[in-house]
Amino acid sequence: AEYMGENEYSRILRMSNRPIFIGNIPLDASVRELEKVFEKFGPIKRVDLKSGFAFVYLESGAENAVRELDDQIYYDTNRKMRVQLARGDGDVKRSRLSRREDQRKNLAKTKPTETLFVVNFDTTSTRSRDIEKLFEKFGRIVRVDMKRNFAFVEFDTIAAAQAALTEVDGSRFGDRTLTVEYMASRPG
Repeated sequence: AEYMGENEYSRILRMSNRPIFIGNIPLDASVRELEKVFEKFGPIKRVDLKSGFAFVYLESGAENAVRELDDQIYYDTNRKMRVQLARGDGDVKRSRLSRREDQRKNLAKTKPTETLFVVNFDTTSTRSRDIEKLFEKFGRIVRVDMKRNFAFVEFDTIAAAQAALTEVDGSRFGDRTLTVEYMASRPG
């Protein structure tokens, strides 16, 4: 048997833990539909459904899923799924973002503010009041500002925002897993 170097072993291990990116799926696709498509490849850790795309995290079998599902039709639609191993950890990468913008976003992940950025809720059924109800138990809300596929929730104190982020980030809301971060301030 050929000796596998530590770097090669680490690379294979890292590749096997990468999420699977699924593109070109309908905007009304559901987590359950995706689970049915991927469950035959191994235990599913989680599904992050976005608008028209998703990330599926499998315990094992990601390479087989990619090989078998890429360019296959999604259910009874005429859409061919784009299925590939995600780059990095599943975060969508945008090469046009400047280094300064990346630094601003990294700071937002760690520097608490009164305002939270909330994403990955179901845009067809979630209303501003639903977001407000989800967060109101953590403190007085100054405003909830919903945009197309994200929202800002502003509290009157940083402590309330910290408590909300700790409990709500990564939690289930309907059939979605929410992502909550501190709002990044504009560079200046």
